[in-house]
Amino acid sequence: MKRQDEILARLNEITLAIKAGSNDVFWSVYRAEYDNLLHFVCSYTRNRQDAEDLVQETMIAIWDNRESLDPGRNFRSYLYTIARNKSLNYLRDNAKRKSGSSLQESEALINSLALSSPSVEEEINAMDLEGFIERIYLSLPEKVVNTFRMSRQEGLTYNEIAEKLGITTKVVEYHISITLKAIRLRLGMKNQNHNALKATQPVKK
Repeated sequence: MKRQDEILARLNEITLAIKAGSNDVFWSVYRAEYDNLLHFVCSYTRNRQDAEDLVQETMIAIWDNRESLDPGRNFRSYLYTIARNKSLNYLRDNAKRKSGSSLQESEALINSLALSSPSVEEEINAMDLEGFIERIYLSLPEKVVNTFRMSRQEGLTYNEIAEKLGITTKVVEYHISITLKAIRLRLGMKNQNHNALKATQPVKK
C-alpha cells in the first residue's frame, strides 16, 4: 500500500470513530490539530483571540454533526474547510459592523479573498511543511539556522552571507551542509513513521 493510501485509510478510521461518537478520538484530533487550526484561522482573522473562538466553533461543529460525517471524504480537508468558511463569515460579520466603509466593497474584497486563496489541501500541505521545517530549525544552533535562512529565504550568496556575518565562506558552506543533513535525517524519520502506519490497529470506540 502506498503512503498516501495508508494516510487516507487512517483518516477514514478517525472519521468512522468520531461518527460513532468516540470522545477519545475526537479529543485526540482536537489536541493534534489545535495549533495548526489556530495558525490557519489567524491567517484570515489576524486576531488570535477571535481565531481561538473560531477554532472552538469549528470543533463543536464537527462534533455536533458527527453522525453526518462521510468516511469517504478526507476528514482533515473537511475540518479545514469548515474553519475557512467560519473565518470568511467572521470577516463578513466584521465588515457589517464597521461604520464609514462600504459594505458592498468589503463583501467584494472578502469574496475575492475566498476565490483567490489556494485550495484547502494546498494550504494544509504548506502549513505542514512550514511546521516540519520549523521543528528542524529548533534542533539546530541559531547561527546555523541564520546562515541557512539567509541563503534559502533571502537568496544571498555564500560570499554575501560570509561578509554579513563576519565568517568565512567555508563556515557558511558547513552551516548549510549541517542544515541539509538534518532535513534529510528528519525526512527519513518521517517516512519511517508513515511506514509504521501499516502496523496501526483500527481505531476503537
